[in-house]
Amino acid sequence: MTVGYHRNVQPLLPRASRPLGLPARLGAFVLVGGLCLALNILALWVLTSIVGLHYLASTMIAFFALTPLGFWLNKVLTFRTHRKYARIELPRYFLAMATSFAANLALMYLLVTVLGVWYLMASLIVAIALVCFNFVTSDRWSFRVAP
Repeated sequence: MTVGYHRNVQPLLPRASRPLGLPARLGAFVLVGGLCLALNILALWVLTSIVGLHYLASTMIAFFALTPLGFWLNKVLTFRTHRKYARIELPRYFLAMATSFAANLALMYLLVTVLGVWYLMASLIVAIALVCFNFVTSDRWSFRVAP
């Protein structure tokens, strides 16, 4: 018996599998986004209410900490692209998320500082407001690579 690589061993997650149709991609995107939103709300609460950071600083830290997770989960579960395209997709994704991040900060400031909305509710509102933009940029540009 030989120890080492065995042909029948499947990787934990496939490099690329059959693409999902648009409704399934949107559903997977919303599920991934929901997980990232839950982690973002938790991080925002810990950083703001427990650590004592300003809500905008907490928003920035949470956003930068969770964006790589969102990329990986969407690449593997939602868009199912081959890993060789990651070098193209990653900069595109981060550029799209930078645009989303700017909108996130502006909307958080508007909702919390100007309108007096509780910072955790504001984060939820902002996430819901940006989901369509984020999906379209991910679906039509970030993860759209020619085979």
